[in-house]
Amino acid sequence: MISVQNHLRPLSGNRQLYSLIIPFMLISCGAFKKTQPVIWPEDDIIVVTPTKDKDLPEKEDKPKVEEKNKEALVYSMVTFKGEEYKVPVHKKDFEIAVLLPFHTDSVNSSIDKRRSDVMLEYLQGMKLAVSEIEKLQSSFKIRYFDTDNDTNKLKTLLKKSVIENADLIIGPTDEDQVIIAAYFAKKREIPLLSPMTTLNKLWSDNPYVFFLNPSDQMQAMEFLRYFKENHKDEKLLIVRDGKYFDKTFGKALVDECIAQKIEFEKVAYSKYLKWENHLGAEKTVIVHTTQSKTNLTFSVSGLLAKSDKITLIGSDKWMEFSNIDYGQLERLSVTYLSTSKAQVPNELSTGLIRNYRGMYKGVPSWHTYMGYDQLLFACETLDAFGKYFPIFIEGKALNYSNSNMEFKKTSSCFQNKYLQLYQLRDREIIPFYK
Repeated sequence: MISVQNHLRPLSGNRQLYSLIIPFMLISCGAFKKTQPVIWPEDDIIVVTPTKDKDLPEKEDKPKVEEKNKEALVYSMVTFKGEEYKVPVHKKDFEIAVLLPFHTDSVNSSIDKRRSDVMLEYLQGMKLAVSEIEKLQSSFKIRYFDTDNDTNKLKTLLKKSVIENADLIIGPTDEDQVIIAAYFAKKREIPLLSPMTTLNKLWSDNPYVFFLNPSDQMQAMEFLRYFKENHKDEKLLIVRDGKYFDKTFGKALVDECIAQKIEFEKVAYSKYLKWENHLGAEKTVIVHTTQSKTNLTFSVSGLLAKSDKITLIGSDKWMEFSNIDYGQLERLSVTYLSTSKAQVPNELSTGLIRNYRGMYKGVPSWHTYMGYDQLLFACETLDAFGKYFPIFIEGKALNYSNSNMEFKKTSSCFQNKYLQLYQLRDREIIPFYK
């Protein structure tokens, strides 16, 4: 048996990959490791101004453009992520309202305290992003408000003039509160970034709402794009075990295959499964929804006889299994599905880890990565495009430390359709680019 080193970095407050299931964890909050209590002042404000650097171009004083009562817009050329854009001239000072359940009250339940720990990790990521935001040509006033995960408190906060006049909102997290805030954002034409909760659709068309985490449906759509581009004329077999990953991604994949009229076969997993009844002479892509090491081992043993005609695809949880025969997995062309790029360190994530260790003396959690990536995305797009940013980012793949922002406009909102695939080659887990 040949084993390779586990490629995952241990994360504070996040030792198991099931903690990547953001919406479930926000509701249950049972999987979070408690951190030291930190008091975060309610309604705090951070002001970020451009760093004066000789290497940065001087900010030009240009007139603000008001669309109302104006027939023509003034344009300028903007460089964003290495590409040139012709963009309407816009203001260079922005106010961002962050509405999250920090639970700054002195008395909270145990669930509230665990949720507060998660928000602290998210906040740490936001604070780490400030040094990058200072390199932009715009200034930002970032106001933090504690929703206390309370719908009535959220409604009270939304009556504040500083929120009604904000250029962008990040939050809230609870599903019912997201719906309320989405209605508020649409009515006032304020872009709203949902940092953790993802809804497949809203009650009506709302071009001001952006779900930053890819939904199961978006992941299924991206997987099928990969399948059609890289496995044309191959059979698709979906093995379902009835557990969490199957009920989320597995169900979405089956539904999307039906919607796109893609032929597939589905079969219930059993360690006694007779693979020969489902595998023929043609090549087969097997999407196995198990997250059990034992079930995976049984399946691999049963599939080796057909290894030259199989691509085995499954959850990124497989990447954390130790004492696995990776030689056998490689023979099956194993491919992992993930929405967390930092599982295999990249240039951006290693830089964040270095900065985090310098500031907090530890290892960042997934929520820290989220806070960093999402605030940086918000500020970079506002800096480059102002309120026009939805026009310019739709369909673009914007790279960050632990995620990509690749938005698709659906019938009711913007959804992030990002999905990362990893492959095992020569005993190394490497990104596969579609």
